[in-house]
Amino acid sequence: MPIQVVCNNGVIEEADGVASLLAAHRHAVAMVERLGRRWMRAEEPYATLIGRRLDSLMAEEAIARRRAAAAQVADVAEMKMKAAYFQRLLGNDWCELDVDDFRALLGSFAKLQS
Repeated sequence: MPIQVVCNNGVIEEADGVASLLAAHRHAVAMVERLGRRWMRAEEPYATLIGRRLDSLMAEEAIARRRAAAAQVADVAEMKMKAAYFQRLLGNDWCELDVDDFRALLGSFAKLQS
């Protein structure tokens, strides 16, 4: 069963599942980390160019994080997977979670059909 996710623009989009959304977010975090390391070592003219791209990637990471947080879980196994993933994000300081991320995450857990 496909999962429907409401994005920031309010349009409902289909996703393959919670696991693919978490994988997409992991990929986005990895790209931000890679470019962030390059940005830290870059000289001034290149640092400005890399900084712009880094800002764009960080915005894409935030969208991927929100989509993963809001994805409806189908069963307890997906709930545990999502909870463990976001716990790991918080524990390793990989990215910042805001209040809306927590609301979306908890809301997706509350809507689990028994």
